[in-house]
Amino acid sequence: MQVAAVTDLAEEREVPFNADLSQIRRLAGLLPGALPLAVNVARVAASVRPRRVVIEGGDDTPVTMPRTAFQVVYPDATLMIDSGMDRETHDSFSTPDKREPYFPEAFAKVKKALDAARMIVLTHFHADHAAGVTQAANFDELARKTLITVETARCLLNTPHKPHLQMMAEQINQFLIFDYGDYYPIAPGIVLIKATGHSTDHQMVYIALQSGREILHSVDAGWVLDNIAQVKGKAAPWVKEDKGAVLGQLRWLNDILHNERNISLLVTHDDALIDAAIKNGTIGGELKL
Repeated sequence: MQVAAVTDLAEEREVPFNADLSQIRRLAGLLPGALPLAVNVARVAASVRPRRVVIEGGDDTPVTMPRTAFQVVYPDATLMIDSGMDRETHDSFSTPDKREPYFPEAFAKVKKALDAARMIVLTHFHADHAAGVTQAANFDELARKTLITVETARCLLNTPHKPHLQMMAEQINQFLIFDYGDYYPIAPGIVLIKATGHSTDHQMVYIALQSGREILHSVDAGWVLDNIAQVKGKAAPWVKEDKGAVLGQLRWLNDILHNERNISLLVTHDDALIDAAIKNGTIGGELKL
């Protein structure tokens, strides 16, 4: 019993996350070309969870958590960050007596945006981020312009989020597979930040806009902004994370929240934050098609 307690403490001990914002900003200007004009969001579905599983110490208040995809708009092209997911995959997270909200018209627009995008990047292998590509009827076409890391490839191949998402090596090899150290510029103004913890392949995304504004998409380090504001992790028993690593990332994000006034944080599953960001013009609520 004592050994188990010590192990639990070790697993939850905070691991410092020391991403260098000045280096990330420098890399955002490394690749030639115009910076992006805007970032748009689509909400293709939602999951309703009690707050006590969304954040440590929460109560039973229901929290609506959208499942999203983001579009970065350049003067002459678009880039998609994550891909939403098809209805079959969404329904695999529900029970027959409790179907959660799905928005087929929004996903239809995401599919058009994926088709039109010059590039797609998947932040990690989880179904609500990747299935819009992996389950697409035109997978071969989309995969040829989709960036995934070596670790994402391993996860899609060996540890699929759902059984029906199991991929074969021949499919995986159609992606643009790459690896990097701490940061990687993928397009003018966009830098990937390695942030393992939520999953072994998890990444955040920094975006510098032509307007001078900066956006940091924290993806799933926290499910809602309160995870960052309170430096408290998720409490869902089915989520298997490196809690110490996630806590370190939440603390780094908390510092940005309070001290980097030019940076707007995005959080994948925070409905209220997304509404506020659309209202104040930080992001757009409609995809460019």
